[in-house]
Amino acid sequence: MDAFTLVVVVGLGALVLVFWLLGRYYPGSGLEQLGLQSARQLAERREELEAEDLDQMLRAHNERKRARGEPEVSAEDVEAGLLRERSEAHRRRWPAA
Repeated sequence: MDAFTLVVVVGLGALVLVFWLLGRYYPGSGLEQLGLQSARQLAERREELEAEDLDQMLRAHNERKRARGEPEVSAEDVEAGLLRERSEAHRRRWPAA
């Protein structure tokens, strides 16, 4: 084996070792270093935003209902109505034999 091949192989090995050590012992994760988020963090943030959207929509809906003098609705009322509609649609689609 000639000297050039030895230098290149040792150099590549040292480079791999340096990158491995950096990845292993550098604080934080690679995603944090790149400014990215994990799938779990993205899902949690999406759930927070959807809950916030639902709250905003319910407040606006209840404001309109108050202005007309109608009773307000809660998130549970909306969810119960959606479940009722879904079960009715399922019954229409699959009538009992």
